[in-house]
Amino acid sequence: MIPSLPNAISTSTQGSSPTLNQLRTSVDGSRLLQALSQPDSLPSLMVGELLTAKVADQLGNNQLAVLIKNALFTLSLPPGANPSGDTLNLKVVSLSPALTFAMQEGGKEASLPQDGSVAVKLSVASRYLTTLLNAGDSNAAVNSGKTLQLDAGAQKPEQLAKQLQQDVKQSGLFYESHLKDFSNGLHALEQLKQEPQAKLTLSMQALDDGQKSAAAKPQLQELGHLVQRQLDGLEQRNVQLQGLAWPGQPMQMEIQREPMENERKGDGSEDIPVWSTSLSLNLPALGGMGVRVRLVGQSVQVSFKAEDDDAGQLIRQHATRLRDGMAAAGLTLAGLAVNQNEPAAE
Repeated sequence: MIPSLPNAISTSTQGSSPTLNQLRTSVDGSRLLQALSQPDSLPSLMVGELLTAKVADQLGNNQLAVLIKNALFTLSLPPGANPSGDTLNLKVVSLSPALTFAMQEGGKEASLPQDGSVAVKLSVASRYLTTLLNAGDSNAAVNSGKTLQLDAGAQKPEQLAKQLQQDVKQSGLFYESHLKDFSNGLHALEQLKQEPQAKLTLSMQALDDGQKSAAAKPQLQELGHLVQRQLDGLEQRNVQLQGLAWPGQPMQMEIQREPMENERKGDGSEDIPVWSTSLSLNLPALGGMGVRVRLVGQSVQVSFKAEDDDAGQLIRQHATRLRDGMAAAGLTLAGLAVNQNEPAAE
């Protein structure tokens, strides 16, 4: 049941700023939409924020599936609400204990016709995307895409780099881009077949049936998780990966291209791409360790976060080996920072 606005805000913001108290009195509680389901990784939302939600599907029982900042939510409509069009103008009025929105139109609350139906006509592409995202939002443990399987202790640096590059390419996150390259003769068919999407056997009928088919459900979940990761990558402008740095050693990795702002060549004529990679490990002997590598042209900046003081000291002692190794690869170690007594990077 949708709570009234005073209850929704007073429960979650006791002792908060007067701004929320103003929202409590300025919005009619009968216009509230409560989030019944939401993605595990929420997009950035702030109380009072105005946003546009794309209607993805009518679920019945006065519920709508909507896309907000490329994330799928199920919203419960107030009785008698009949929003028109395929978008909703919303304001965030509460983040906890329940994520709640208020309907807006032109800066004011939308009028509510008495007809309780919601007329939504979905294209084939909309039904396809909605089915996948609903399936991927399941709590079932599904491994989407390939996990990294490296062996940093046994592989040479050039072998490790080549395998990491291959694993990222075949993760499934760039499948549609590779399809385009294949159609232009720029990507090999055998490489395309190694990606997760190419190994699925879903038909359009299975997508139309949603999760009714027990045989199709695992594949729908896997593909749904992949699509959600692709949308997250577009929203956050990064690629998140996990796997093994070597047998038995889990790791988490994030690769990001930074905005091109002030990094330029010496003559200031051209921007230089800036890439950063963050690595998080929990090592048996050294404890929690976070590493951030920032590549600017041929210069490298490396920062460590070590939970253990001895681990930080050990890194400093071997800084010369790190500098020499990068020089042998044609790179310059432009900066090295070691922060101790701090938790490892998430």
